[in-house]
Amino acid sequence: MLLRLTIMKKIGFILTVLFLCPCVSMAQTDDDFDSFMNSELKSFDDFIDEANKQFISFLRNPWKEFKSEQPVEKRIEPEPVKPVEYDEKTSPKDEKPVCLTIEEILDLTSNEGKQKPVVKINDVEDITFDEPEVVAKKQNKPVVVKEKPKDKPVPSVGEKTKDEPVTKPVEAPARPVVTPVKPVERPVAKPSVTPTKPAVKPAPSTPLHVGGEGRSRITYLGMTYYMSDGLKGRCSLSGLKENDIADAYERLCKSDYKTLLSDLRQVISELRLNDWGLYLLVEAVTKSFCANNNDAVVMQQFLFNELGYKAKMARKAGANQMLLFVATDCSVYAHPFFVKDGQKFYCMSQSDPCQFYMCQQDAAKARKQMGMVLKSAPNLSGKITSSTHTNDSKDVTVTLGVPNSLMEFYKLYPQCDYRVYFTAPVNSEVKTPLLESLRPCIQGKGEAEAANILINFVQTGFEYATDGQQFGYEKPFFVEELFYYPYCDCEDRSILYSFLVRELLGLDVVLLDYPDHIATAVRFNESVNGDFVMVGGQKYVVCDPTYIGAPIGVTMPQYKKVSANVLKY
Repeated sequence: MLLRLTIMKKIGFILTVLFLCPCVSMAQTDDDFDSFMNSELKSFDDFIDEANKQFISFLRNPWKEFKSEQPVEKRIEPEPVKPVEYDEKTSPKDEKPVCLTIEEILDLTSNEGKQKPVVKINDVEDITFDEPEVVAKKQNKPVVVKEKPKDKPVPSVGEKTKDEPVTKPVEAPARPVVTPVKPVERPVAKPSVTPTKPAVKPAPSTPLHVGGEGRSRITYLGMTYYMSDGLKGRCSLSGLKENDIADAYERLCKSDYKTLLSDLRQVISELRLNDWGLYLLVEAVTKSFCANNNDAVVMQQFLFNELGYKAKMARKAGANQMLLFVATDCSVYAHPFFVKDGQKFYCMSQSDPCQFYMCQQDAAKARKQMGMVLKSAPNLSGKITSSTHTNDSKDVTVTLGVPNSLMEFYKLYPQCDYRVYFTAPVNSEVKTPLLESLRPCIQGKGEAEAANILINFVQTGFEYATDGQQFGYEKPFFVEELFYYPYCDCEDRSILYSFLVRELLGLDVVLLDYPDHIATAVRFNESVNGDFVMVGGQKYVVCDPTYIGAPIGVTMPQYKKVSANVLKY
């Protein structure tokens, strides 16, 4: 900790000098100032080298063994195999709207969903390897301190907003073939593949894109980059003893790695990806530069630590296998983890708990969590899969193209808190045609009428199947994925409907998290009748995108008396 504080002070000093450089230059020549800064930067580099030497010496000490317990699977109720359909003829005409019971209001505007209780520990000897979360439809979320939400301007219904230009799609490959366990009875228009002309973009001419001496070709999400190969072949373990690993780490420290760090940052910046995108890129590079997975894990920790991320390698007990654990900013399900100083470190390559050995010391630069939340829409294009969706009355149709590289990125995403999906910005190639297709349909309509048009499109424009039927495992969708895969379920529809209501109507939306179902509730500005929940003194009207044919304000009968958690983001 003292070493890390010293590093931060040195960084602060250098930044202060750079900020004051105009003043300094007035008192001395440019040559003097450049000489001074070069001296300071060299001093800082020497200090970092010394910090790395100390960390390597810790790696040579005997690693501590940690044990895990056999996980206990959660018992969860599955979603309905078929969606519930609303029958206006049999629905009670005189039924009065009800205020639904709330189990708990979880204001998640400033923090992540609920994790298991985390105990802050100061003694590294008390690190425990906890059992992994089993993938579950409903994830528990934490109660966090409320922050007053910022008021957002509410556009009038149908008001046009300035979106990004539509990129013309190119010929799409065949879509993934999935077969549900039981046939879906409701016929809905299925996505189709339409050949189109490629979008014209200027070809980058940097070494990262065109290659050259000292660079190696890397394929990442279907794209080709030429990364600096200063680390290629530099990490080769002679064994898995502490000294073997420390020797390999030391060789990496002495290699030419800084250009590679710059390349990694540039790729992520160009593609506007988050830290999970960086994780996948580092994984692709290290597997290309190393002879085996064990070598790659050591290089992964080195690169993540040099980039400032909390990553720790471990040696699996009873196996000739290295593992990597990374700290994340939200819960990650179905992956084992351990807790250190109140922070969870997840092993993304494992689904079962295990015993392992680990160095107790952290690298000096390791201070950041890996961000799973997307703060900008991924800039992934290339080949496109065209998709058309029409509601049951055939008066609302949306046709758009989904970038296949984006689908590959989301396919590799581990299951996280609903916050990750609910708040994710949408790729412009999907967002622009989606909103521009729906905006004329609600032009001039009141909030309630427009909300009904949107919910009918989500209810009847997509075929229903559970994740178990379609994938064999739980997979919440990002908005773009509903237009790629042939089926979707309740939480997917709720994510899409929430996005449409926020973007087209400018209204606040919360999720209603039942034991085996997800719906939405909307805070309207005008008076709207129907079942509702009270959140922070405000009325949110129930809108269920999976209750086929039901208008807003109508709750599925089986949930009239079932309390739900309210998830507010």
